[in-house]
Amino acid sequence: MLGELRSIGITTPWAALQALRNFARTVWDPTDADVRRGVNALVYGALRDVDAERLREIETRQPAIAALFAERYDPPLEPVRLERLPDGTLGREYARFLRANGIDPLGELLEMPAPRNVAEYLFRRAYKLHDVLHVVLGCDASVLGEVRIVSYSLGQAQGGAGNAARAPALALAVLFLHLALRRPAEVAEAVRLAADWLRRGEREAAAGGYASHRFEDWMEQPLAEVRARVAAC
Repeated sequence: MLGELRSIGITTPWAALQALRNFARTVWDPTDADVRRGVNALVYGALRDVDAERLREIETRQPAIAALFAERYDPPLEPVRLERLPDGTLGREYARFLRANGIDPLGELLEMPAPRNVAEYLFRRAYKLHDVLHVVLGCDASVLGEVRIVSYSLGQAQGGAGNAARAPALALAVLFLHLALRRPAEVAEAVRLAADWLRRGEREAAAGGYASHRFEDWMEQPLAEVRARVAAC
């Protein structure tokens, strides 16, 4: 049990108390940006001390991610620039999604130090692309939309290296607890969606997972073409 807690950055009683408080707040409101920032910082910090064996496991199981990390691939996503792209392109629709939902994901991203190992890189990249994935997969920013995205991410992480599935599994549990407490009428639909999108994530994991796609290079391409490319992987 103590090893499990340490693996996600909970190493002191105070950290455990803060984690419990943040978990309760997140269940009540999964959109709370302050809580998200704290949770991300906690998990990201834990990845700095990942042992060499786990890092080798990630590199072996996810060579595409390892190659991106070796390349230091991390092109900027600049909403102001992307808003000037033609309608229907991935970049334009991504910028529109951020504006419509009042999202500033890159502000939190910039608070994370540059990744020093492939585990940090994978976590940071998955976070960076979360809202891009909303657009590519056609999922809105509602709680049920998050159920789709998180279930898809969990499907892609199943069988992955180390503890890859823990973060999306925990996020999905938080979403279901939130629905059970505040929107019980939506639980049955969430269960159906989770099963469907989990299977979809598993089917589309063969190409190394969405974090290995060079979405930043595809921002000027029509969204329909990007969706077809991801579905074909």
